[in-house]
Amino acid sequence: MVDREEEYTEKCTRAIRTAEQFSELFYKKLDKERHTIDKMYLPTATLAWNGNAVDGLDNIKRFLLDRLPKSSHTIHNLDSQPVADSAVGGQTTVLVQVSGNVRYDANPSVPFQQNFLLTDSDSKWKVAVDNFRTQ
Repeated sequence: MVDREEEYTEKCTRAIRTAEQFSELFYKKLDKERHTIDKMYLPTATLAWNGNAVDGLDNIKRFLLDRLPKSSHTIHNLDSQPVADSAVGGQTTVLVQVSGNVRYDANPSVPFQQNFLLTDSDSKWKVAVDNFRTQ
């Protein structure tokens, strides 16, 4: 039988691997394949983009396609942790925190911070909550 410490260590290792794979795919889609970004979100997802609230998959896709200029993200820091089962009703969920620089069009790059709550949906990680802020 696996004890609680080993189980938690395994969840943390999975969270790290998830964050690395997810962030690589997410920023690739956002920067180069934005028209497919909706596949990364749950239908009921929420987005807060520099204080602008956007609810639901269709609205998020429209916001990212119509309101954001072409972007190029560079990740400097990545952190993740599993969310306690008791906080999410047993649904496998990971908190991912990303920071780096983003350049929009030909403007100078600016620092950004982005937090995701990812949840397992049919064996695929989907964004339930996305909070983005430039500094």
